[in-house]
Amino acid sequence: MGNFSKRLGKRVLHKGPEKGYCTICGVSGKLSRDHVPPKKCNNLNDVEISALLPSEEYSKIGTTSQGGTHFRTLCSKCNSERLGLEYDPALIGFSNEITALAIGAKERQIHLPQYVYPIIKPQRVARSVIGHVLAAAAIEEIKTGPLTSPMSDAMREYFLDSSAPMPEMLDIYYWIYPSNKQVVIKYFGKAQFGMKATVTGHVIKFLPLGFWLVWDKPKSVKMNIPKLVKEKGMGLDDREQLKIDLYNVPSTKFPEAPKDWEINLLNDKYAYVGNPKT
Repeated sequence: MGNFSKRLGKRVLHKGPEKGYCTICGVSGKLSRDHVPPKKCNNLNDVEISALLPSEEYSKIGTTSQGGTHFRTLCSKCNSERLGLEYDPALIGFSNEITALAIGAKERQIHLPQYVYPIIKPQRVARSVIGHVLAAAAIEEIKTGPLTSPMSDAMREYFLDSSAPMPEMLDIYYWIYPSNKQVVIKYFGKAQFGMKATVTGHVIKFLPLGFWLVWDKPKSVKMNIPKLVKEKGMGLDDREQLKIDLYNVPSTKFPEAPKDWEINLLNDKYAYVGNPKT
């Protein structure tokens, strides 16, 4: 690994200065630390944050984040009020309801039904996921302001307006993720040899869920995992019953580990794994 890996691991910054631009609302001022994922989503223990390499392997040298993975990138209003009070409870409830089932699905030491049917508030869960993705690995953005792109701008507008429908070009897919490794990959692309279509977006994974935020998905691509928000115009507190398959669980290295016929594109500066320290 050598000095190169040491430099690579240290590129994943999480502390940041105390003042800067909020990576959600863009307001300049004092910043607070956002846990990614929320503390109550199995994110309380010390973790070693390392860069995710372009291959299937992880960098073995990183930085320690005490008390869970967190980034000082949000103002207190976006962090405590919008995320903490408005949106995170829905994600935390969803996560806590299926954590034991996800572990059981991996270990196969107890008999489980093939399907479970949790009832959630998709619009609140979606905004929680989006808020934490915008906060993660974004230390460089607090110096000059949030990076602008059609996807990022649409995500911020949707997050900040609780009455807005989910952006037409945005979809969030989810699956069971029975691993205690926390993974975030921003600005991620996946393509297949011989096909022009590329799936682009962001990935966040933590026990017990993985989420893939996809922008303008090509019609020719089949995701084979369910959508979080099926009706984009549904209300903030409308409920939806999900159907989760506990028997057919994707690999814990999905989707970042490419198959023989796939090409993955990522920037190690915006891709990391958090390993709990023992």
